[in-house]
Amino acid sequence: MYSPTLTIIVPNRYKGEINLVLSNVGDNVLTVDSNGIGYLTEWTFNKTYSRPIVKQTDGKDLDKNLVGFNPSTFFGTSIGGGNSIKSLSFEIVPDSLVGQKQYYSSDWIKFVNKDLVLLKDNSKGIESNEAVEVKIGE
Repeated sequence: MYSPTLTIIVPNRYKGEINLVLSNVGDNVLTVDSNGIGYLTEWTFNKTYSRPIVKQTDGKDLDKNLVGFNPSTFFGTSIGGGNSIKSLSFEIVPDSLVGQKQYYSSDWIKFVNKDLVLLKDNSKGIESNEAVEVKIGE
């Protein structure tokens, strides 16, 4: 099975969770914002499982700082009902914590551009993610 290798650009010195949101965008938005949020097309979201290339805006390669979901699946996946926000996620840790998952807790969902979220039913709004956000390996 084919998986695209994403090249993700993060702000200089960014540490924490990266969430790539299932989106209605025409092209992937892989330069994440200061909250660690980027946006993926439905095709990319459904096909991506390989470890990404991650660099800071200044070009520094962060490969050694990436921590995946578990040994067999790099990306964690948040799931929920039909109109919930779905994402692929991983962590970027400081040099002093390389290889150690930190379980950053952030309210990243409140920073998502709701206009870009891919909805199953456009006649309804986004469902609350608070009770349904679960990270799973696929």
